[in-house]
Amino acid sequence: MLLIWFISGVALRFMLDKVSGYKLRALFVLKRSIFILLPLLVGLWLIVPLQLYAEMHQQGVIDITYWQFYLAFLDTSNSMFVNYQSGVWPHVDVNHLWYLRSLWQFMLIVFIYSLVAKLSIFSFLLTTVKVNLSFSMLTGLLVIAMLLANNYLKGDAIREVSGFILLFTGYLLAKNTYFWASLNQYRWVLCTSFILLYVCIVLAYLSVLDLPNYVWVTIYNTQRVVGVFAMLTLAQRFLNFKAPYLNTLNSVVFPFYVLHQSALIILCFMLRPFNFGPVVELFLITVGTWGACAAITLVVMRFDALRPFLGIKIKNSYSPKLKKAGYILGMLLILPLAYQLVF
Repeated sequence: MLLIWFISGVALRFMLDKVSGYKLRALFVLKRSIFILLPLLVGLWLIVPLQLYAEMHQQGVIDITYWQFYLAFLDTSNSMFVNYQSGVWPHVDVNHLWYLRSLWQFMLIVFIYSLVAKLSIFSFLLTTVKVNLSFSMLTGLLVIAMLLANNYLKGDAIREVSGFILLFTGYLLAKNTYFWASLNQYRWVLCTSFILLYVCIVLAYLSVLDLPNYVWVTIYNTQRVVGVFAMLTLAQRFLNFKAPYLNTLNSVVFPFYVLHQSALIILCFMLRPFNFGPVVELFLITVGTWGACAAITLVVMRFDALRPFLGIKIKNSYSPKLKKAGYILGMLLILPLAYQLVF
């Protein structure tokens, strides 16, 4: 997950640098907010409820049809959900879509930073950090940051803070030539270190190695940081190319992410009574999850009006007035959700 956050920071840097001026950057944030929060809104009200239904049914809390459940779900004050109140709205939770929520919140923070960083008072500090911070120091600081987060934070706060640190690091290093050259220079060191640290973690998990807790935590968090850099240097070496199919694959990542967990859970829920056995069940769940995600994505991709609801870019060109109307509609739809996430 840390790798995804780092890549998100890099992507955010390149996208923000394409626009200049306060108005254009504010417009960029508005458009990205619609792109991120509209699929999250769809997920909250249409996709994630499937997971809650399966969970409550399996726990014996309910024994009703999904339609009856969903009508009750739409009532945010329904007593049926009194023990499921940790959501954005009482029982309307993000579940696996927490990444979209955090990504939007982090984007706002980085946007504010990008404005403040242009002030002359910060120029000297930023220049000093860029020049004097070596690759080994950067790695060490990130490991220390992960250790501090793990030691002093609890629950989801560890995940959120660790994610923001890597996203912000990716944003800062996106155009740093020294960093990318260092990845290339230390490729074998990073890959070897990652493998050795991974072996230590596996041996400790299997109780072959009896490690004190502080040693285990240090190895684990070091492996997380080194793992990010190892994957980056391998991608830099072997995946740095362009191909026509990459655009198609990139466009379906977002909808597959939004859909996959609900598809998987519902398939497990539906197949449970049949007792097919682990091999057959695993095959059916794997093929069924991919198939369901692909089918829904292909249908949505055929209609421009539906594409934004799963985070897919609109294919055709439209008049400026129609585009403006679309942005206004999108903004109105996400406004209540944006308010909840901020306040």
